[in-house]
This record gives sequence, C-alpha cells and structure tokens, in this order.
Amino acid sequence: MNTTIKLSENQKKAVFHKKGAILVKASAGSGKTRVLTERIKKLLSQTKRKILAITFTNKAGEEMKERLKDIPDLEKRLFIGTFHGFCQNILENHGAAIGLRTMPHIFENEADRLRLVEQAIELTPSYYERYKENDLKGKRNFCYRAFGFIAKIKRELCTEDGMNSINSDENVSLFYSSYQELLQSQNAIDFDDLILLAYQLFMQNPKIASLYRRTYEYICVDEAQDLNKAQYHFLLALTNGVHKNVMFVGDPNQSIFAFTGSSAIYMGKDYFMEQFKPVSEIELNENYRSSLKVIQAAKKIMPNVEDMPNLILKGRFCVYSAFDEKDEARWVLEKIKELLKLKNHDDIEGEISYEKIAILARTKYVFSELEELFETENIPFYYKMTPRAIKFETKSMKIFDLALRIKINPLDSYCLHCEKLSSLLNINYTTELANIVTNTPNLLDKKVLETVIDFREDGQNLKRLLNDLSEFIKTQHFDNEDEKRMLLNEIDEILLHWYQYAKNTDKKTLRQFKNAMALGQTHPLKQNEGITLSTVHTMKGQQNEIIFVIGMDDGTFPYYKAMNSGGLEMVQEKNNAYVAFTRAQRFLYVSWPASRNMPWGNNKKRNISRLLSWLEQSKEGEEYTPKFK
Repeated sequence: MNTTIKLSENQKKAVFHKKGAILVKASAGSGKTRVLTERIKKLLSQTKRKILAITFTNKAGEEMKERLKDIPDLEKRLFIGTFHGFCQNILENHGAAIGLRTMPHIFENEADRLRLVEQAIELTPSYYERYKENDLKGKRNFCYRAFGFIAKIKRELCTEDGMNSINSDENVSLFYSSYQELLQSQNAIDFDDLILLAYQLFMQNPKIASLYRRTYEYICVDEAQDLNKAQYHFLLALTNGVHKNVMFVGDPNQSIFAFTGSSAIYMGKDYFMEQFKPVSEIELNENYRSSLKVIQAAKKIMPNVEDMPNLILKGRFCVYSAFDEKDEARWVLEKIKELLKLKNHDDIEGEISYEKIAILARTKYVFSELEELFETENIPFYYKMTPRAIKFETKSMKIFDLALRIKINPLDSYCLHCEKLSSLLNINYTTELANIVTNTPNLLDKKVLETVIDFREDGQNLKRLLNDLSEFIKTQHFDNEDEKRMLLNEIDEILLHWYQYAKNTDKKTLRQFKNAMALGQTHPLKQNEGITLSTVHTMKGQQNEIIFVIGMDDGTFPYYKAMNSGGLEMVQEKNNAYVAFTRAQRFLYVSWPASRNMPWGNNKKRNISRLLSWLEQSKEGEEYTPKFK
C-alpha cells in the first residue's frame, strides 16, 4: 500500500526520514499518531531488527497496535508500550543482574503505599516525634508530603547528596531509607521504582544496555513534552551516545504534568537537540482534527502557537455565562438536546449522538450538578477513567484481591495485606493463607480463599476455578441481590483482564498477571455508551467532535492554588486550558457560573476565568453571551 496517500509534505518528511535523530514538533490535531504509525510501518519494511515505540498511555499503544495489526509477526518485531511497561519487561528478563531474585510485586494501590509511608515514619523515631504531634487530618497531610518526597527522589534520580538538596532534614533521608527497606523486605516496588531500577540496571551493566541497543534499531518516543528526568536519563542510559536512531514527537504547548516532574525541556535545545545531535527538526502545523473556530479560540489562550493552515471546516465556538452551577448544567443539557434534535451537520461526520459528546472540567467536583440533572433526565453518561488495576467494590472480591497478593508474594505475609485480610475477615491476625481459611467462619469467604489457594502458578486453572466460584455464588442466598449481581460482574471483569493478559503472553504466571493489571496493561478497552465526563488530565491524548468545557471561573479553572502560586503553576493552567480546547474536533462550548455554591454552604460571586479575559474585549464566536453584571 502507498503510505504517501493522505500525508502532507511535512508528514512525509517525518515518515520517510532515514537514519539519525529526528524531532517532530506536532501541534494539536496535526496527525502525529498517523505519522508515528506510518513511520513504524516504513521502518518495519526495511529492517529485520526490532523497533521500540514508547507511548504515554496504554490506550495510545493499543490504538497504534490496532492500526498496525495487519503486519505479520508484529508482536515479535515491535514493542509498543509505556516506559513503565518496557522497564517491567527489562526487569523480568534481567533483574537478577541487580539482585532481584524474582520480579518484585508492584504496589500500585495508593492506600497501600500510604500505609507503608506511615510504617516508615514510625520506624524513624526522630521523624515520628513530629508526626504524632498532629491531629488525624494533620497526620494524613504529613504522610502525603512524605509520599511526595519519595516520588520526587525517584523521579529526580537523586543520590544521597541530591536528596539533601531537596530536603536538608536528615530525618527525611532516614525515613526514605526505611520506606525502601520495607518494600525490599516484601519483595515489592512502587511505580517509580520500575524506571529507577531499570536505569540502575543499565548503568551498572553496560553489556545488558548494549544488548537492548542492538535489539532495537529504531526508537520512537510519543508525547516527548511529558518526559521527566528519570525517563529521559533512562533513554540516555539505553542509547549511551551511540544509538542515534531516535524520534521524539511532542508539543511543548501540551505539557501539563509538571506535578509529576514532567517538562518539555527534555525535547529542547539543551537536552535532546544537544545530546543526540545532529537532529533533524520537522514541524507539523497543519490541522487535520480541529475546526477553524476551535483553533481561533485555542490561539487566544496560547497566542504563540503556530498558525494552522488548511482548516477546511468552520466549526463552532460558543461561550455562556451562567447565573450559577444549576443554570450552567441546564444550559449544557439544552445544548445537547438541540444538537441531538439537529441530527446532522455538515461539520460532523455521521449522525450526532451522545457518544460524539464529551464534557470536560478542571476537577471532578464540578460535575455534581450536571450528573444529578443527567440522572433525572435519563441522559446516559460515564466518567472517563485512566486504565489502572481493578478497584473492587464487593467484600468477597476485596478478600480475593488481598489473598491473591499474598499467594504470589509470600514475603508480603509479614506486612499490610495479611493484616488487612485478617481485619476484613474479622479473625485473629495470621500470616498463612491456610490458617486464614481455617479461621474463617463464613462459607462464601472460605470458598473465595480456597479458590485463590488452588490457583496454579501459571494460572492455567484460573478460568475454570473462577467459573466454579461464580456457579457457587449463584446458589447462595444474599440479603441484597444487587450485591450478588455486583460480585458476579467483578468475577467476569477479572476473567476479561485474564483474557487480555493471556492472549498477549506466551509464558504466563500469576505474578506477571497481577503486575500487568497494576500497570493497566490488561485493561479491556471496551467502548462505553453515553456522554463522556472527564477531567482535562484524563482526556489528554483523546478527542471528541463536540466538547463542552464547564466551570471556567477564576479559582476553579485556573485552580485557586495556581492563582496564589503564579509562575509555573499558572503556565500549567494555561496549558490545561489549551489542551481542553483542542480536545474538540468540530464544536466547542465553554461555560462558567457567575456564582458558585461553596462546600460550607454559602454562595460566592465568581469572575470569569482570567484565561478567558480576552472575551471581555473580543466577543469571539457566533453565540457569545456577555458576562453578567
């Protein structure tokens, strides 16, 4: 097939670039996924070696795999996944080189990690003295600050001296050591350890890094503006100054994850441009996704963004100033009804439906009035979630999850999961699953535990045993039939995750399955029905033809903490707004309430977001409604 069809001249330059480093600055809607996919196709046609493609999310990786599915032996010739997924793969194969007896269990649950933080604080007496002086809320905030310190240490690849530069208090350094020792004693790691350990493995074992350089002839990195220090230096350790066939794709104006240590500087002149030189630079500035009205509005927020030529569709941009959140929710509902009644529009491909509409907000609480109204009006909607491990709702499946963690990680028996399981079952604390079963009086709880105990290490009997458990549950009496239905649904969900894992894995183990779930690699990417509700961060990298951005009042968007801090925080808020606007392919509707009900009960007057201050002078959009006085 001729890959040049539907490619612009600049896109062709990126796709057909030969050897050497290349930086592709891809503005919103410029077809970067198409360019990445077509370049991978081209590279696979001309090399027998493998290609490494790093994506920001598992979903992005799955979408690229879907576009490439017709290529023979794709799984053997291409790795597409996140940094965490790739580093997990490295540690599974070569972890012994840095003393890992087996692949550690990944502690992905925030509550588990906060409990470890609390234990580490208690193991650092001088630090604990300050902790225990706080009330319950103060202790929780103390733990979150300590948790943030741990994450920053790992993302910054800090040595002991570097740790002191972040926090000169030696008690904090002792606390960090206690936290790491607790993880190691249970053969466990957290998310940030995946990249940190893979980086250390390459640095300490140059031959292993060299093996990966020889294996992957070309490296493609998507969303390069969201790299953090650990990720970038891991790439440096992998390439080691000799592997130059690296492609960075990204947009500095869409960097919105500074709170995780991410920065667009790593795709800039002092980093990628300098350390991989000579670097060919290509800009993709044609827009294949957004309409003229949407881009005009986005450029008001980010004026320095390159112009987007060849915008064929006019589209729609509308701003509404509501009296309060209730009025705002009603306005959104009426607009949606108008669009559905319209059915068709020249700018929209196919019939307008709920699935073509997404509503974005800076934070989730902004949706409360809208959610209530949608439920009253029977409007189908769902919250867009970042794929992660399953969060079980039923007691039985919480028991299942804790028991599975203990089974696949015997060292965990001395820590929090056995403690949590014993507490959930209301039995005396014990560290052996067999003893837990013996001491469990409830028949259903006992059956769940026995099911986990009987799992083979390779999981070959998992499907049969879970189906047996489902049949057993169907025979049991529940005071609440909804509880039974929810439990059966959660078992079905586990089976879906196992199916996703098993179909992509030759050598299966329960440990790998649990870690794959923790990293979101087994998430079944099913199509939800109804209107999408999403925070801006969760919607990143996705688009809808019709977008509503609600709650654009000062203090909400931009967030009040960013307004107080200024500087980089406000730059991030501006980036957030730009990202929110450019999620719209055709129609963009923006709203804000002139007053907002506060959590403590009073009604507070609000001003239009300072990110929209240009609307005071320029009534952009054919349906602009002036600000209320």
